[in-house]
Amino acid sequence: MNMQNKPFPTGAVLAGLALSLFMAALDATIVSTAMPRIAQSLNSFDHYTWPFTTYLLTCTLATLLCGACSARFGHKRVFACGITVFAVASVCCALSSSLDALAAWRAAQGAGGGLVEAGVFIAMAELFEPRVRGKYMGILSSMYGLASIAGPLAGGLIADLAGWHWIFLVNLPLSVIALVLVVRFLPGKQAHASRSFDVSGAVCATAVVVPLTLAFSLTGSVFSWWSAPFFGLLALAAAMAVVLALVERSREHAIVPVSFFGRAQMNGAIALGFCAQFVLLVGVMFVPRFVQEGLGLSSTASALATIPMTLALVVGSTLSGRIFGANGRMRAISRVGFIVLGAGALLLCLVDRTTGMVQLACSSAVLGFGIGANMPMTNIAAQTAVEPRDMGKATSLSLFFRGMGGTVGSAACGAAAGASFVNSALPVFALCIGAAAVGTAMTRTLPRRIERKGASPGAPSRESSAARAPEASKPAEIPS
Repeated sequence: MNMQNKPFPTGAVLAGLALSLFMAALDATIVSTAMPRIAQSLNSFDHYTWPFTTYLLTCTLATLLCGACSARFGHKRVFACGITVFAVASVCCALSSSLDALAAWRAAQGAGGGLVEAGVFIAMAELFEPRVRGKYMGILSSMYGLASIAGPLAGGLIADLAGWHWIFLVNLPLSVIALVLVVRFLPGKQAHASRSFDVSGAVCATAVVVPLTLAFSLTGSVFSWWSAPFFGLLALAAAMAVVLALVERSREHAIVPVSFFGRAQMNGAIALGFCAQFVLLVGVMFVPRFVQEGLGLSSTASALATIPMTLALVVGSTLSGRIFGANGRMRAISRVGFIVLGAGALLLCLVDRTTGMVQLACSSAVLGFGIGANMPMTNIAAQTAVEPRDMGKATSLSLFFRGMGGTVGSAACGAAAGASFVNSALPVFALCIGAAAVGTAMTRTLPRRIERKGASPGAPSRESSAARAPEASKPAEIPS
């Protein structure tokens, strides 16, 4: 797959992609600690959750649609558009005079953030063959870990020292730098382009995403799990998913190609991403809250308690990407990652009021390492499960289900913990052990090994024949 006719500055491209991803991931968490101060400043607590919900909703939808948009308009244009929308919406968020206005601009910001997040991994698929991609994907995936550490701390500090408006205004210089790097250095030519955009598919996909996201994001705060609104939204999402499948099954340039779900490797990649993100959100929610409610420590201590898990996530993501680049053994790396993840969840099942901070930190670090080890693998598994022309759509689909895993995980954590949160480590992390077991089983759908095919960083990218999706019944793996 010849993507470029001449080499490009790999370092500058990666810097632009990493900064863009960090910026988008940061904004998903930086508002959380500052939201009480924001609501107080705007004299409104009525729609306290709306800025979170609207961002999540539009970000999820934009992630799903990004692959088709990139195929039609080019990954560079869509990526640059995402950064621009994100930057403009950030400024408008800072200037908001009411919580409703803030929620509206957070929706626009989420749309830009979704295009940026998916655009990073689509660009990687366009530029590098899988083995080279693995090394860089590990580095980029670690941006999520860094953002999860920096976001809550930066949100509280900026709100206290400079005012909550600067939480959003800080995005402006980051966006400008990222946009300059992307426009200047990111190659824009792509080998596979679509001449049409599936409007009806996009409408149907929106009709699926909106009720599905609302069902899980509002559970616990607006309505309960066992309620008519929850099941009504799920039923609506399921009905629209059937309509989407009927609309898309015969379309050549479908937003969501139904044929993807007939491929074991694609289904495996979706399941692995969902399970890993499910566990990540459970850990991110449980550990800080347990430190405050179970151990009786301060909110600052609770924020610092997540650092071992997120640092281990960064190490696991970077290390697995490098190992994959060296030997290409996708299945083994992912399987080891889920086994480690399961071990971390088992250790956290033992947490109670007598648990010390050292034990909690070590247990959560094991969990984080397992999560990080799988982050690069899930994207590459999805991208190598399909033909090169469909890599963008496969990437969007994989990221969509990964995001849904996080949304479901945060809701499930609250439901499993209930009111007696500090005594509920066992049921909470029993869910994570189940997710680890499913992930370990689904690794059998991945190729044993992806071969390297003569591409080097900054040079034309070619998809490995072993990495391409199976045509008919030919497996995309090296036989054992």
